[in-house]
Amino acid sequence: MDSNSDPQTDSATHARHSHEVADAPQTAPAWVASLNLQPPSQPSNTIAQATEQLGLQIEQDVLGAIEKYCQSLWGWNEKINLTRHTDYDTFVRRDLLDSYALAHQLGDDEEVLDIGTGGGVPGVLVAILRPDVQVSVCDSVAKKAKAVAAIVKEVGMNIPVHAIRAQLVLEDLRFTSLVSRAAGSVRQLLTWLEEHWLSFDRLLAIKGPRWVSERADARHRGLMHQIDLRKVISYPMPGTDSESVILEMKRTRN
Repeated sequence: MDSNSDPQTDSATHARHSHEVADAPQTAPAWVASLNLQPPSQPSNTIAQATEQLGLQIEQDVLGAIEKYCQSLWGWNEKINLTRHTDYDTFVRRDLLDSYALAHQLGDDEEVLDIGTGGGVPGVLVAILRPDVQVSVCDSVAKKAKAVAAIVKEVGMNIPVHAIRAQLVLEDLRFTSLVSRAAGSVRQLLTWLEEHWLSFDRLLAIKGPRWVSERADARHRGLMHQIDLRKVISYPMPGTDSESVILEMKRTRN
């Protein structure tokens, strides 16, 4: 910073140009407060055991569908690398927890596109948790998209799977929300989507503790101009001292 500059003036100028929204004080949802972050006393043998141990409240029929997805995912994982989370407790504490948190951020009957879905997280799990939401997924790696399409069929769900980049999907279709986990940094996401904001209302990105530095990098590269970014929820990352967050990004319309 220039030694002759006024920090208050610089901060106000930056706020006018970036349109970033300061993080508002938050009260943790009840489901976050009920999480049991202690390591399992013994490995879980089913999805139901792992979710009960963590403290997630999920109906039995939904757990059954998640169990089917999990078994199909692990079966395909022996043929193609889709996930490192190959036991129930890790799967629930990483993949299911993130998807559960994301599902709570979606409104009724939203149309959602999971970009860079990998093995179907979070998109397929959100579709299971929120059957009222219309979920599509995409991945530019054709063999991953093919595997996810097979998994979706094995689970008995009707989820469109696009074996192309998200930008190409957005040239033809429109969505309420794009969702992302581990698909790219804030800078990468904003770069990829820069020309496509008319095709969706907002981006929800699941992030770990590096999100602050990622935001700073995007800001430094001028990508935060006309972007409203806010942290909509944070929750513990079990087994670590860190937390996960969900960031909401919107393009201002002025």
